[in-house]
Amino acid sequence: MHKLKKLSIISCFALFISTSFAKDLNLEELITIALKNNTNIELSKQQANIKKEQVNKTTSSYLPNMSLNASASQKEIEQNNVKVDDNVNSIGINANQLIYDFGKTTSNISSSKYSYNEAQNDLRATISKTILEVTSTYYDILNKYQQIEVAKEAVKLDELQLNQAQEYFKAGVRTKIDVTNAKLKLSNSKLKLIQAKYNLKTANTKLISILGKDLDSNINIKFHNQKIVTLVESTKYKDYSLENLISLGLEKREEIKKYKAKIEANRELLDVSKAEYLPRVDLDATYNNSDSDKITSEDLEQSSISLNLKWNFFTGFSTVADNKISLSKLSSSKKELQQQILDIKQEITAAHLNVKESIDSLNIGLLNVNLATENLNLANERYKAGLNDLIELNDAKLEYTQAKSSLVNIYYSYLSNLAKLKYSIGLINEEI
Repeated sequence: MHKLKKLSIISCFALFISTSFAKDLNLEELITIALKNNTNIELSKQQANIKKEQVNKTTSSYLPNMSLNASASQKEIEQNNVKVDDNVNSIGINANQLIYDFGKTTSNISSSKYSYNEAQNDLRATISKTILEVTSTYYDILNKYQQIEVAKEAVKLDELQLNQAQEYFKAGVRTKIDVTNAKLKLSNSKLKLIQAKYNLKTANTKLISILGKDLDSNINIKFHNQKIVTLVESTKYKDYSLENLISLGLEKREEIKKYKAKIEANRELLDVSKAEYLPRVDLDATYNNSDSDKITSEDLEQSSISLNLKWNFFTGFSTVADNKISLSKLSSSKKELQQQILDIKQEITAAHLNVKESIDSLNIGLLNVNLATENLNLANERYKAGLNDLIELNDAKLEYTQAKSSLVNIYYSYLSNLAKLKYSIGLINEEI
């Protein structure tokens, strides 16, 4: 029993220590974790490694192929009308060296190098996309956190209203319906607060999935401690030229570089298929040594060097088919690049418009909060003075909380849209 108590105390102390010293993670630290652990990044790295080894494999075609054969056998043979049996041991060495294949091997190597470049560009594109996902989810979490603060404020307002209604009812100034109505409003506010807290937990779960690490579901995020109005008022906006953004995006986006490398890889593969029509010249060198004490025909040593030309002038139309396949792949990769350019232009345009819309909405949203705040103060004073009923006050509170909640959504949408704009021009980790 004492041991259990001691273990319980130690566990509680350890939990207290780990909780007390848990670090609040900011956006940069979350991105660092994702870059080390995200599954999609790891998969892209493995694909790049495969392409790299394919470069090594195709380059090895320049080197000679060498093989060694050895055998030990029991043979029986008739020599001079006499049957002779003996152990026969033999060893053979063969070497083959490519001399010339009209650029087929060179094109194969070049194609594998371009494919490796394509894989590297794809890896960098995956990294940029992951950074965007972490950034967007981080801002969504901050949004959910601020929504909890708005919900808490709504609960406080309704608690004050309930206390006020109860005092007025006791004094005979207001009827019981005001008290009941205030209780209902408070209950609804508490329900919204519960929902807001669970929305935050859901957003945390999504972030952990993107990070790609088995972290505690209660991961600590560094929140904006300033009030939403202060955050909006301190935000500085930049005016971006759409033409310059599109030009920058077409220059920086890794997807463009990826498809350009893919085109070059397929162009080299087309040269490979064309080279199939032409002969191959290589050099063969062999050495064989067979040893037998009794069988003279098996006791021999021989070597040879030969220059060979091989020309597959007819392959059942498979070379023609390979050539057409290579042409189609090259044409397809060119079309993919054209479509990618169109997609990036549309993406940049949409992101640019979303940022401008967010900026305009923030100005209106901030104005709405200021007006709603003034309206709530006036409605509250009118209620205290008996110049209005509870319905008007409740409407004013609802408009206030809605305006504040809307401003929170607009502000973090602006940050998320700005991140998407930076991603769309290939500068997700840089200022624009």
